[in-house]
Amino acid sequence: MDTVNRLLPLIGAYNFRDLGGYPTSSGATTEWGQLFRSDTLTELTEDDIAVLLEMGLSSVIDLRTPVELEHSGRGLLADESVGYSHLPLVQKSSADQGAPPEAQENLVDRYLWYLEVGKQSLVESLLMVSDPDRRPLVFHCAAGKDRTGVLAALVLEILGVERPTIVEDYVLTASRMDLIIGRMSELPNAKEVVDSIPQFLLRTEAETMEMFLDRLDREHGGARKWALDAGVPEEALGRMERSLVTVASPDD
Repeated sequence: MDTVNRLLPLIGAYNFRDLGGYPTSSGATTEWGQLFRSDTLTELTEDDIAVLLEMGLSSVIDLRTPVELEHSGRGLLADESVGYSHLPLVQKSSADQGAPPEAQENLVDRYLWYLEVGKQSLVESLLMVSDPDRRPLVFHCAAGKDRTGVLAALVLEILGVERPTIVEDYVLTASRMDLIIGRMSELPNAKEVVDSIPQFLLRTEAETMEMFLDRLDREHGGARKWALDAGVPEEALGRMERSLVTVASPDD
């Protein structure tokens, strides 16, 4: 899977990429130019904003904590007429984020904890993703890896994208982490900030997403069942599938 062809050519965001073009189990593919995932958008330049406006960006879902939002703000995009929804998966901004002990040492446990503590935000995010009037849409957190990765995995599995592709999409962030950490190192109190990040949070490994998807299946019946049980209407999931996948014509 080619990271470069998915990445938008932005200066202020290193992990802003398209979730289109992924094959599904039904023989369809996800739509290009409709749904994006990203790291923080606070450093976008005026040229970056122009790129996003030209592509017609309609909505932003911000999964960061309230403290992250307060400290870093929204950047230049806040001055544009692009819909914005702050839907934090967790409320605390400390390194452990108030997570239970197992989720402070293991990414899989942390991702499953996000499903619990961030359930309402994930439900609202899925409802927005399902609404064609909200797209093109981007969802993001700080690095675009963990909170963003969980939402991306839910969406892609609901759309019928097969597991190896979901895992590959997750792993694409690994090639961007040095740039993202470099940006963090330029912040005030940078050493303190970077040193406070547990090392397991910096890893982006295929095994992590594989194990998360395994446990999502085993403990919740998969992404679709989790979404339905959490309160996403069947109608919204159907609308998501109809509007975010396209079946190739016989001539293609």
